[in-house]
Amino acid sequence: MNEVTAADYRACVEYAVELLLGEQGVDLLRRGVVRYGRGEAGDARPAKLCILPGGLFGPSYGRAESLPSLPLQQVEGVPLLYGEPVVRHDEGTMVVHADVVASAFFLASRYEEVVRRDVRDEQGRFPGRRSLAGRAGFIDRPIVDEYAALLRKWLQAAGVPVAEPDREFSVLLSHDVDTPRKYWRRTQPLWDLLRIGLGMEHPRTLRESLLVPLGRARDPFDNFEEILALDRGVRDRLGPERCRQAYFFLAGGRGANESFYDVRAPFVAELIGQVSQAGAIVGLHASRNLDCTGEALAAQKALLEEVCGFPIRHNRCHYLAWREVEDGWALARAGLEWDSTLGYADVAGFRLGVCRPIPLFDPIGLRPFGIEEHPLTIMECTLQHKAYMGLGEQEAFDCCAGLIRQARKHKGEIVLLWHNHELVSRPGNYHPRLYRRLLDALGSF
Repeated sequence: MNEVTAADYRACVEYAVELLLGEQGVDLLRRGVVRYGRGEAGDARPAKLCILPGGLFGPSYGRAESLPSLPLQQVEGVPLLYGEPVVRHDEGTMVVHADVVASAFFLASRYEEVVRRDVRDEQGRFPGRRSLAGRAGFIDRPIVDEYAALLRKWLQAAGVPVAEPDREFSVLLSHDVDTPRKYWRRTQPLWDLLRIGLGMEHPRTLRESLLVPLGRARDPFDNFEEILALDRGVRDRLGPERCRQAYFFLAGGRGANESFYDVRAPFVAELIGQVSQAGAIVGLHASRNLDCTGEALAAQKALLEEVCGFPIRHNRCHYLAWREVEDGWALARAGLEWDSTLGYADVAGFRLGVCRPIPLFDPIGLRPFGIEEHPLTIMECTLQHKAYMGLGEQEAFDCCAGLIRQARKHKGEIVLLWHNHELVSRPGNYHPRLYRRLLDALGSF
């Protein structure tokens, strides 16, 4: 990666300042009320608040030596990635040595993932446990939003009035439709016999797989009416502006676990109509084989649009497999403007350091993607899967409750992902109970 030029440097800073303070922050920066840098001696209009750069932007940008080192210092109880935890007054200017601008940029842009390309899991994803936030122990805190609160406080102390965020706590209840039906293969009874023999299925499964295709029993994964009703209860309590539902459908992909159904099948088209009529978002569940050209992705999007009869602009990648930051251009080129992929598969929390929708910025091309990201906070299998968090039911509830409280504190958005096939009662699966507990408690955390 080449050294950041002065113009690029400005673009990165303005992006981070807008994350922290909104458009008012960019205005303050451009008018010189807030300065990122030391400025020139004898400035006619000294800044009211000056943030000293902590070393991210410059010759080491894009290299390992630009990464923060552990243990991190803290500024007023918030982990600090760049700079020093010092705030002082100097002849009418508040000088902040804590570089919250670079710290926010680092997290929100996925800068670490660009520099540490050798760190990936078996699916090619960047693991949360090995991220800076995971290693430093703050993945359960939206510290970019905490930086924003600190910056507003410092500006007020410097005599600069700034508005509080104009938003309310909200919920996005999302469901990735990987397997809309369990018994979609004619050969399913043979598969079940094999799985029963291997001890992977309960014997009653064979009876079910024989009766469902005959219309004598209901497919257990076809539980969308119940899911829509559960989610509608939250929307009725919080209001439609504070609770949205989203369903993401596969429309292609050659990899394993991507060919469970044909989106053109009549029962899928009927389900899409049911979801849309309920007022939920219908989005693409993009193949985990993303490429920067976006050609395959555009074809998947076009197919889903053909089935839906309306434009598709929402997305979540299958397996949360937005592996490399620059692969976001595939989404942009395909015309996808809204995404909710960016949570970690192995640990729940705030991957981008925020608990609210943000525009995404390419730390390589140093320009916006044109994509609004709604970062995923909690996926159900992250909580219980032994290779991930491996939590018991009460531990999982407590973990989710803590994340929801953080989102409420910062007037943010909590994004939940529960698959329809995990909302089926079976031995050892606590997700149907946990999901209902969380929905019942959403208004009271």
